[in-house]
Amino acid sequence: MIAFFRHIRKSLLMGNNTSKYFKYAIGEIVLVVIGILIALSINNWNETKKEKERQVLTEIISDLEHTLLDLDRVINKRTNNLNRTINSIKTIIDVLETNKPYHDSLAYHFRAVNAYDDIDFKTSGYQSLVSIGTDLVENPKLRSAIGKFHTSSIDNTKGSFQEVHLDFYSYMIEYYRKKITTVFGENSSEKIEPNDFETLKKDKEYVQSLKAFLSVNTGYLDTLNKVKDEAEQLKVDIKNYLTN
Repeated sequence: MIAFFRHIRKSLLMGNNTSKYFKYAIGEIVLVVIGILIALSINNWNETKKEKERQVLTEIISDLEHTLLDLDRVINKRTNNLNRTINSIKTIIDVLETNKPYHDSLAYHFRAVNAYDDIDFKTSGYQSLVSIGTDLVENPKLRSAIGKFHTSSIDNTKGSFQEVHLDFYSYMIEYYRKKITTVFGENSSEKIEPNDFETLKKDKEYVQSLKAFLSVNTGYLDTLNKVKDEAEQLKVDIKNYLTN
């Protein structure tokens, strides 16, 4: 292209077309300036896009940190966390099936059986990304991972929670209404005690209900651990992408 323009200039000079040469030279300068302006505009657009990408990904990291804290709360930290709930269900099943006598600590296990909680998934960063366009994230593998976590992974986790929730209100709640009573101790701590423990031990349907409820809670815990691992890995991947 440069050689082509040089040939035109040479032809105009050799033909003594001075006025045409100057007009051509001015036109060439204008073209160069336009080219520079276009290049600067593209560069500015790319820089703006990069900055938007960085801002959105930083917000997604913040959201993931919030979600990870809540996952830890539900799995491990809250008073009646999911691990304790599962342990309490197992304890009650064992006591009932082995015909062990009632002891005061069982009141806290009966309380923990109905303690389950949903996860507070914070997704404002992902919503911002969707509103701008997911192709803002240039890395296709990272873009896919972000999309998967915020759609199928979160949906699966919520579905697993709903299974626990529906099972409790389908059959477990009837036992709490009819055969178990909430009491408060001297320190105002809540306990749940069976109305007639010896009769409850003979209730085969209750034991089977506990086993079914144990199964859905265990499934929920497995789902939470998987989504926790996925959130941690996604957080690492985004950080690595931003620092490279």
